Amino acid sequence: MMKENGIIHLSNKMAECKISLWGGNLLSYRPKSEEHDIFWLGDLNKFDNNQAIRGGIPVCWPRFAEEELNNHLPRHGFARLSTWTLQKVNVDETKIEAELSLIPEEKYNLNLSAKLFLKITDKLEYTLETTNHGAEEFSFSEALHAYFNISSIKDIEIQGLSGHRYKNSLDGKFYTLENNLRINGEFDSIFLEQTQPVKIIDKGFEREITIEKQGSNTTVVWNPAKDLAEMSQDQYKTFVCVEPSNVGEHCIKLAPKTTHTISSTISVQKMR
Repeated sequence: MMKENGIIHLSNKMAECKISLWGGNLLSYRPKSEEHDIFWLGDLNKFDNNQAIRGGIPVCWPRFAEEELNNHLPRHGFARLSTWTLQKVNVDETKIEAELSLIPEEKYNLNLSAKLFLKITDKLEYTLETTNHGAEEFSFSEALHAYFNISSIKDIEIQGLSGHRYKNSLDGKFYTLENNLRINGEFDSIFLEQTQPVKIIDKGFEREITIEKQGSNTTVVWNPAKDLAEMSQDQYKTFVCVEPSNVGEHCIKLAPKTTHTISSTISVQKMR
């Protein structure tokens, strides 16, 4: 293990990864068999422990976007704007494991805690665990806001969403996706009651990324079709966000003294 400026570098024969304690953000994950990282990271991130990091897997918790639920909290919640505590690390020849934890600052007045579990073998298993320590039910939304590294937004197809109803966040209307998803222009949608695996078919990188999930009833897909502050010129063309989530009407209502888990398993294979 190597730690530099709050970023932990882990590596073995199978893979390498980088984890930022700021935001509990998995910045990078690359199987040694892959030329290209699985995740995308904005070139112009400041890494100043003040702004949220754009890229990797930011943790949106316990609020998503600008939802009315928990609207006294920052946009996308405070998990991505907090320093997480590294609890455990284990690295051997075939496995990388890490555990991080977060207790909300007193100013948020929330009797909650969160844990992140990372396990890398021939795939990545990524888990967010929320515990309600209070005496009353707590409702919250969440997303594993994964930025996937792709050759070009024009050259990918996303499978596993066709037939699902979705809410277009740009116009607020509901639609049903009839075919596999190809993105042309700005796209920001929440696919409802979506629990099955999703695949990113990337002809440019000649690979398929499979995203499986548990404890999640919605999937968010996003690309802004323009560069944002943390991006170099045209960098928006080289990522797509596919996010296991529980948002909107599918928020989590967590009973007192109980725990909710959302997890994602990510694997990659060469195109056949």
